[in-house]
Amino acid sequence: MMPVPTHLQGLAFPLDGAVDEETLDAVVRCSCGSESFSLHYPGSTTEYNGTRIPVTAELNGAFFFRIEATCSRCSRNVLLFDKDFHGWDGYVCHDEPQAALPRPPLTPWNCVGCGSTSHSARVTICTQGKDDFIENLGDSFPAERWPDGFGWFYLSIACGRCELKTESWVDYETM
Repeated sequence: MMPVPTHLQGLAFPLDGAVDEETLDAVVRCSCGSESFSLHYPGSTTEYNGTRIPVTAELNGAFFFRIEATCSRCSRNVLLFDKDFHGWDGYVCHDEPQAALPRPPLTPWNCVGCGSTSHSARVTICTQGKDDFIENLGDSFPAERWPDGFGWFYLSIACGRCELKTESWVDYETM
């Protein structure tokens, strides 16, 4: 299975059944053991396949996409994804001026079924694999950091109250 990217270590716990090094399927779990979080996004949404989902937000001509989670049990706040720091574009093609911009305020996600802010989350990350990373980047990046150059970030969520599931709540290509 694909190793957990650096920023998600200790937060994303692989599910059984992974068969290749190009995909990671993991549950999001706080260090306190809780799998219940309030999720926060940049505030912009769109309808996709009949479901409301978060999308990139524009602020003063700059574009942001960031997802944070706050543990419902211990209130620990963690960063799940920021397009300017994670994945191929954020890690390999890092844009320092964009990354230096202040991040916009985030909005708590309310379940579209019952309005609850408590959710569990499952992350799926896809890459082209270690060999592709090394072939394309050579010695430019440490070979052991290949999972940080992932190409896709997915986040599926389930409401903690009504159990409404939203597959691909986040479906973000990082290349």
